[in-house]
Amino acid sequence: MYKRILIATDGSDKSKKAAQEGLELAKALGAQVIALNVVNEVVIASAVRQLGSDRKEVEEKLKVAGGKAVDEMKAMGAKIGVTVDTIVRIGAPSNTVIDVAGAEKADLIVMGSHGESGASKLLIGSVVQKVLYWATIPVLVVR
Repeated sequence: MYKRILIATDGSDKSKKAAQEGLELAKALGAQVIALNVVNEVVIASAVRQLGSDRKEVEEKLKVAGGKAVDEMKAMGAKIGVTVDTIVRIGAPSNTVIDVAGAEKADLIVMGSHGESGASKLLIGSVVQKVLYWATIPVLVVR
């Protein structure tokens, strides 16, 4: 069925729940797991503008936080006997999830739901909605 599962994480509680579901599915199927954290380039630009920080410094801090999120998923996998490869990328989250899924030959994407609401949802939409719309492979959204 599924042989390579990409699990997107931002370190939030919803992402952790999605990770647990994805890891359990991978264990049951004997699938490989790729944990992905995407450092949002818009967040980097915003932090640089608002804080007057150096872009490289902001990128590095956010990449370290992203690394912690995927490392946590790797540890979760180790507890149940699932090997997890980790990737941290900078980019537009929805596009990067889809691009990495393709590059890694994933056959399933697992994501947590992200309940964006109000004006931000109307203006930019949610990452999950965009991945659901544009992905050419199945997407499992965990609530």
